[in-house]
Amino acid sequence: RFFHDVLCLEQRERNGYKYEKYDIVFCTKRENEPDIHFIPVSKQDLVVIAPKNHPLSGHESINLKELAPYPQIYFSQASDLRGIVDNLFQKIQVKPQIAYEIDEDIVIAGFVSKGFGVAVVPYMTDLLRMDVKIIQISYPDWERKFYMAALKTHHMTPVVKNFYDYVTTNYGIL
Repeated sequence: RFFHDVLCLEQRERNGYKYEKYDIVFCTKRENEPDIHFIPVSKQDLVVIAPKNHPLSGHESINLKELAPYPQIYFSQASDLRGIVDNLFQKIQVKPQIAYEIDEDIVIAGFVSKGFGVAVVPYMTDLLRMDVKIIQISYPDWERKFYMAALKTHHMTPVVKNFYDYVTTNYGIL
């Protein structure tokens, strides 16, 4: 019984997990979860994407302040990434020009590829197949880690324990 959610556990799944509906969960780390053991297994950077004919497309890296004059395709309030991107812009004291709000990163990339604006999204290999320029963010620094999570008090069956140990040994990162 595994559960995987790229963005984060929604409340109903988190509750199901706490009540032992799942043996192992792959998710982003939640604070104030003392009963859950989190093992970092992967990391992901945020990048800026722009249409290939955009003035920013000549950049290999960018300070997020440089996005200020451009309309942005932004994560909607329903996305956990909205708060993360909001915090990055607050850190640099820039109010983004939000043109569209969308839930899914791949849909955001589609809007960018059609010239509706620029966006800050997690790096994903799907971007390589799209008509967008991927630009590394030089400032501010940010990185998202993904975790394998298990209840500290939950007994693992031998097969689950083997899987847990395998992931920890082969994919665990510092």
